[in-house]
Amino acid sequence: MVSVTVSIPGKGPQSFDFPGKTAAGVTVGDLKAAIRAKVPKFVPNRQRLTAPSGGEKEKPLPLTDEGKSLADYGVADGAKLRLKDLGYQVGYRWLFIWEYIGPIFINPALLYVSQYIWGPYEPSQLQLTVRNLIVAHFVKRELESVFVHKFSRPSVPLTFVIRNCAYYWGITGGLIGLTLYRPGYGAVALKDSILNTPAWLNFWTAFILANELLNLNTHLHLSSLRTAPGEPRKYPTGFGFQWIVCANYFFETMGVLGLVIITGGDIGTIVYLLIASYFMGLWAGQKYRRYKKEHDPKVFPGRRWVVFPPFF
Repeated sequence: MVSVTVSIPGKGPQSFDFPGKTAAGVTVGDLKAAIRAKVPKFVPNRQRLTAPSGGEKEKPLPLTDEGKSLADYGVADGAKLRLKDLGYQVGYRWLFIWEYIGPIFINPALLYVSQYIWGPYEPSQLQLTVRNLIVAHFVKRELESVFVHKFSRPSVPLTFVIRNCAYYWGITGGLIGLTLYRPGYGAVALKDSILNTPAWLNFWTAFILANELLNLNTHLHLSSLRTAPGEPRKYPTGFGFQWIVCANYFFETMGVLGLVIITGGDIGTIVYLLIASYFMGLWAGQKYRRYKKEHDPKVFPGRRWVVFPPFF
């Protein structure tokens, strides 16, 4: 029989016995199920189990793979583990669905409401075009979230949904809506401006849509590379990845840059670009370091740019 003790928030140390089994025959998933049976609110996705590491200064070892046995993590009979409450959880796919749905409705609504905020004015073709581009962008993201993306974990804390919705709904919905949908960008104000000419709008619309399609292509390729838990990860080789490690982030950034240019530097789109490029650069750096650890660095990443050639 194998027995382990788990320190549970609000419950203290709790013993879990598995008669007739060894540590090699009990998976992390089995232990999580036993914990839930004793404390129902701790569903498996809400649990983060850790085991003490070898040294005093080393970080505790997280037991992340529910398919692995306790023995795989060096957990033996009599071991003492700790459980961290990750809080209420939301499916990872639903996180994306919720955060992207806001701008789809907020942008058209703010363009309509702007007539009451600023007084009656005729919307320009620029305003209508940007509204359509933003809505199309987030409809694309919604479809990718449902049909394309594959996620490395099943859920995230509810606080992530609130945080991400505040960003997407607030910046690409509220801020851009308030700075762009106003008389200063209306048809009268842009009557003699290049920003409202068909040539300008058509060129930058084509630029933005081209990057949207290239970004979709990278997402389809990355989805095809997803491996089962425990199997070695593959590195991307599709179009764009021969030059840039995170080509998906590059094309995403180019699309946002197109919004900045087509609006002539609207402050809302600039804020969106700065925040988006910062986080995508951060995520790209993390993926770059992971690729170097998991693959021959001379093969991949090799001499590729991380995400923003020729700067990074």
